[in-house]
Amino acid sequence: PPTQSHGGHSPGPPPPPSLSTYPGVSYQAPSLNQYTSYQQQASLIYFRNAPVPAPVGYDLPPLADVSPGYDPTMDIDKIRKATKGIGTDEAALIAVLAHLGSLPMASLSAAFKARTGKSLTDVLNSESSGYFGETLHGLIQGPLWYDVELVRSAIQGAGTDELLLTEIIVDLTPSDRQNLFIAYRMRYGRDLQADIRGDLSAKTERLYTMILSANPPPDNVPVDFQQVENDVRTLYKAGQGKIGTDEITFCNIIINCSRSHLAALCDAYRSKYKSLTKVIKSEFSGHMRQTLLFIVEGAKPKHAMEFGPGVWRDAKLLEKSMKGLGTKDKQLVRRVVRYHWDRPRFEAIKAAYQKKYRKSLEGRIAGETSGDYKRLLVAIVKGGV
Repeated sequence: PPTQSHGGHSPGPPPPPSLSTYPGVSYQAPSLNQYTSYQQQASLIYFRNAPVPAPVGYDLPPLADVSPGYDPTMDIDKIRKATKGIGTDEAALIAVLAHLGSLPMASLSAAFKARTGKSLTDVLNSESSGYFGETLHGLIQGPLWYDVELVRSAIQGAGTDELLLTEIIVDLTPSDRQNLFIAYRMRYGRDLQADIRGDLSAKTERLYTMILSANPPPDNVPVDFQQVENDVRTLYKAGQGKIGTDEITFCNIIINCSRSHLAALCDAYRSKYKSLTKVIKSEFSGHMRQTLLFIVEGAKPKHAMEFGPGVWRDAKLLEKSMKGLGTKDKQLVRRVVRYHWDRPRFEAIKAAYQKKYRKSLEGRIAGETSGDYKRLLVAIVKGGV
């Protein structure tokens, strides 16, 4: 059988969404077979397990009809009616936009511009405001272009939003990362890797350079348990077993292995020594600690077997957006919009949230928000047509 390695593997294209990854839910993902005959002409790709048009150019329409079976004509008329005259019919916008998948959204945006001569993004930006407007904006961008905008905002201006940067780049597959690089250059005419390195310094720069250069094996490669034992020993010698920490050795192992290998590593390290997350908390600090914990929490096997990799972590992140005095609305908007595109996974996140906090995510969000903003977020969480 193939053995686990820490680099040099060239995986194939990402698979379509599969419910087998999320055993904790019974949601049935829509079949993508209907799109097969369109893939050559429409250049469809997967980004974060969601089908999207390939990034052929910023603000250019898809090369063909990427959403067979969806006719945007009526939705265009509803949007125009909702945004005409004095005031905006927010309820009508919610009814149209909150339930569209990634491909219908791309089709709607392209058709709207072709029919009206105006960008749907520009129209909605001018007709909405606040967190309601931010949520609509994120929906219209779709999975890929929204990430492009967010990664730019994370590194633009004074300081870096390392948490946002981590959430965007850590879980990317090599093909996802390549498509993000391409789209970023099309949108801003700049190299994303160079921009990230230029915005960081010292250890943080080295950490993110390693993440951006990582090429781990795919998660379905069988785990080499001998390599797991070797990595346990190496991690111990780099952390607990010495005065000081060999940070680069520690980061290299965690960043460059598959999540299945990392899950086995978490189990093996805990059984021999202690929780790997506790080791990271004691041996690291600042953004390096935050990023390594994000990676390890996304692979820990305890809840991954029930809900899927990273699901329990992301359910906790949603709660952190709302916990304490005041809601961290920017974080909440970004996470709900970004998570919802991969609907089977989002259903798993909702199930994990229900199990951990004994309340529904929908109800929690409704209690923390208000007005049209609340109605839009609740509609996105509920899903469906």
